[in-house]
Amino acid sequence: MPRQYNPYHRDYRRPYRREGRGEHFRKPRALKPQYPMPLGVQCNPLCPFFVCTKRAKVIVNKSYRGKIKKVAYCRLTGSECIGAECKYATCRINSMLPDGKCAKALEKTRKEVSDEELFREMEEIEDYDIDEFR
Repeated sequence: MPRQYNPYHRDYRRPYRREGRGEHFRKPRALKPQYPMPLGVQCNPLCPFFVCTKRAKVIVNKSYRGKIKKVAYCRLTGSECIGAECKYATCRINSMLPDGKCAKALEKTRKEVSDEELFREMEEIEDYDIDEFR
């Protein structure tokens, strides 16, 4: 026979409820979409996709000239994170290139050429005579 717990006894603990408190149960927050945050084209240690494989990266709020700035610190060295120069630095979406540049940033800086412009350039090239180049 299971033991009955007396709610008025001094050792009584209410059973743990996982589902929440009825109507006051909080809905899970919607996650914000994450975007790469490179500095120019270089990888940034504050990017949400930047990962330290040793799990030594810590983001700290630092006061600089009266303003609060976020800074990535390394627990291994005890100083600021050097970013892509570190041998433990990786990218969660594999967009960090070997020279420390972000492939996603390079995609944005690339100039998109429309088909019409390309066709116009081809026509201009075809209009030249071969004898002019000799």
